[in-house]
Amino acid sequence: MSQAWKTLVLMAAAVLLAACGYYNPYVARMNAKPVTLHRSMWENRTSELALESVFYRSLSTYLRKTPKIQLKDTDQEAEYSLSGVIESVDYPELSYSANREASELRAKVRITVRIVRNSTGETVWEKKNYSGTETIETFAMDDDPGVLRSNKDKALRKIADDVAEMIYLTIINKVMK
Repeated sequence: MSQAWKTLVLMAAAVLLAACGYYNPYVARMNAKPVTLHRSMWENRTSELALESVFYRSLSTYLRKTPKIQLKDTDQEAEYSLSGVIESVDYPELSYSANREASELRAKVRITVRIVRNSTGETVWEKKNYSGTETIETFAMDDDPGVLRSNKDKALRKIADDVAEMIYLTIINKVMK
């Protein structure tokens, strides 16, 4: 096959792939209107100290992935407000040792999150009682309390990252239409 035919076939394949309608859901559309967003520190109704900070940091990381989302310090500066409540944290046993002691636990977090349009007070998106059961991180038990705490913290950070990703995708695919 001559070089001209190879080039022609390659260009036709590129046009077909580009025209199939696929877009990456993790990237804001080029024509999407930029939004300004205020995210407040979430209310933490659990006994896990500073868990709201873990969620705040994860949200900050995800929301800075695109210049189309501009974070603001106050509600008055922003078009939308993002707020949330960490309702509960639970560690159900997953498996047991031969001595009938828990050998693995799961971290399970239940949250409520809401995005409100500040100009009208309208709730644009809300997820009530969202459970981290879809994003559970299993962690091994350990006799050392420091290791166990570290494993719990990793599991909670993983759940916070998964929730932050869900919120990010909601903003770029639903709010920024």
